[in-house]
Amino acid sequence: MSSIEFGYTPAILKNQPSHGWLIEYYVINPSTSNKQRFVIKLNKLRKRFDRLSDFKKFANAIVIKYNCQLAGGWTPFGENQNSRYFTPLVDVVNEYIAEKSKELRPNSVRCYKFFASVFIAWIQKNVPGIQICNFNKVLAVRFMDYIFNDRGLTGKSWNNFLKSSRAFFSWAVGKCYAKENPFVSMKMKRESEKKRCLIPVETRKRITEWCTNNNIGMLMVCELVYSSLIRPNEITGLRIGDIDLRTGVVHVRPEVSKTHYGRFSAISPQLDELFRSMHIEKYDSSLHLFGKGYKPSATPLVRSRFSKDWIKMRNALGLPEEMQLYSLRDTGINEMIKAGIDPLTVMQHADHHDLSMTTKYANHIDPNLVETIRKKAPGF
Repeated sequence: MSSIEFGYTPAILKNQPSHGWLIEYYVINPSTSNKQRFVIKLNKLRKRFDRLSDFKKFANAIVIKYNCQLAGGWTPFGENQNSRYFTPLVDVVNEYIAEKSKELRPNSVRCYKFFASVFIAWIQKNVPGIQICNFNKVLAVRFMDYIFNDRGLTGKSWNNFLKSSRAFFSWAVGKCYAKENPFVSMKMKRESEKKRCLIPVETRKRITEWCTNNNIGMLMVCELVYSSLIRPNEITGLRIGDIDLRTGVVHVRPEVSKTHYGRFSAISPQLDELFRSMHIEKYDSSLHLFGKGYKPSATPLVRSRFSKDWIKMRNALGLPEEMQLYSLRDTGINEMIKAGIDPLTVMQHADHHDLSMTTKYANHIDPNLVETIRKKAPGF
C-alpha cells in the first residue's frame, strides 16, 4: 500500500540543476482531492555548511521530521494542520460504528447502528460528501429539527438522538477528527412520563392463565421480569448454565447485565417449578435459555420477540397499552417494598446504583391505593 493512499507522498531531498537543493513532498488537497506539490528550498542553508556531507545529514533530519508529521496526520492546508479534519463525515461515522461493534454487546450496538443509519441518510440527502470539519452547529440544529419535525419523535426519543449525536462527536474530538462538538450546547427537551403502570394481582392471574394455555415460555419470561427483576434485554443473554436450581438463583453475567456488573437474582417457587417442568438439566449449559419457540438453543431469541408476544397476549385479554412487559419489573419492585423487604435489598436485587432509582421505579400509581388506605389506615 503506497503512502498516496494515506493522503501524501513522503518528503525527499533533491538537487535540481535549475533550482539547487530542496525538499519535495506531495499532499492531497482536501478542496480538490488532487495531489499538490510542496517545496522547501535549501540553497541558503547549504551555504552554511563547508562540507556537503554535513549539509546532507542536516537536511535529511529535516526530511525525517516532515515525514513523521505527515504520517501523524499533519497537513499544510488550513489552520487546523490535521488531515483528519478533512475526512468525509460518513466515513467517520462508519469508523465509529466499527469500533463500537468491537467494544459492545450486540444489543447495545444495535442502538448505535440505528443512530448511524438515520444520521448517514440525512447527510447523504442534505449535505452529501461533507467533510467532518464543515459540520457545524447550524447543520446540527437542522438535523435535530428533522428528528423532531419530520420523524415526529417524542421528547424522550429526541433526547436519545441528541445523546447519541453528542456521544459520536465526543468520540470524534477524542480521535482528532473534530475540534469541537456542535451538539454539546443544545438543550434536552422535556420528557413526558413513561407510559407504564403497575399490574394488579388479578390481572397477573389472567396473564398467567393465558400464557399457561398459549405460551408457557412467555410465562417464564414474565416471572423472570417480575420476581427475579431481570430486564428483558438481559433475559435474551441468559444461558442454561446461568440457572442454578440447587441454590435458587439466576446468574446475570457482566457481559449480559445492562450495568455491566454481574449479579445473582432469586428464583421464585413458581419460576423454579417452570424450570423443572422444562427439564433444563438435560440441556447443554452453553445453550441460550430461550431460542426459537422459547426452547434452549445456540441462537437466542431477540428482544422484539418478547414484545410481539406480550402485545399479542395484551390484546387477547383487552389490557391497556400502559401495561407493558417492563411494567412487571416496576410492579415487582413496588410490591417487594410494600411487602416489607428493605429498600437496600430491593435496590441490589434490581441492579440499581442507588436508592433514588429504586424509589423512582416504585413511584407508580397503585390502582388499589385508596382501598388499601381505607382498610388498613389507623382511625382518628
